[in-house]
Amino acid sequence: MKRVVCVLVAALAGVCALPASGGPDAFSFVQVTEKEFTLTLSRQSVRAGSVSMEVVNFGMDTHDLMVKGTKVGSKTLRFKQLDPRGRTERTLRLTPGRYALWCSLGDHKARGMKTTLVVRK
Repeated sequence: MKRVVCVLVAALAGVCALPASGGPDAFSFVQVTEKEFTLTLSRQSVRAGSVSMEVVNFGMDTHDLMVKGTKVGSKTLRFKQLDPRGRTERTLRLTPGRYALWCSLGDHKARGMKTTLVVRK
């Protein structure tokens, strides 16, 4: 029971820490889980603006992560390679649109390590 209360208090504290406004400076979070050979998002869409993206490798192989907007001229953002059980986090400034995410190592993308994140207004 004590553990459940601690988890609930921690969860509520996280909710209270979120900004109240939904404006352009609203902060969003998405976790990208890497495994052979999948990328799983904690949410399929986030609000435009500052987006904290945490990448965790629960696989047995090394993986990286590439993020690129689907609009012409979009730059590719590269996350470092992660060994198994590794994690990294970056805050990105994302504009509305669709973003392709994939692992660029070997044939990982061709084997299914790709997904799409939608950034809404």
